[in-house]
Amino acid sequence: QKPPRIRLPHNAILPIAYMTEAWARISRREPLVTVDGVRLSKKTMFFSIDKARRELGYAPRPADEALIDAVTWFRENGYCGE
Repeated sequence: QKPPRIRLPHNAILPIAYMTEAWARISRREPLVTVDGVRLSKKTMFFSIDKARRELGYAPRPADEALIDAVTWFRENGYCGE
């Protein structure tokens, strides 16, 4: 299920985030909205991998392939059991 796409002003959501965090501490539940989340959502965060490709020779691979390689490496180097 996709989250609703509604644009709300950050200054209106920030007090709500403070209240949900306070309630989360009292109720010991995860907050619906966090102060850090509201602050981060205000920033534009789009990145390009062109520089990594150009300068480091980075070539992205499918996630399942990379995960298998990572698990194999961890096992071979004694970081996890069979």
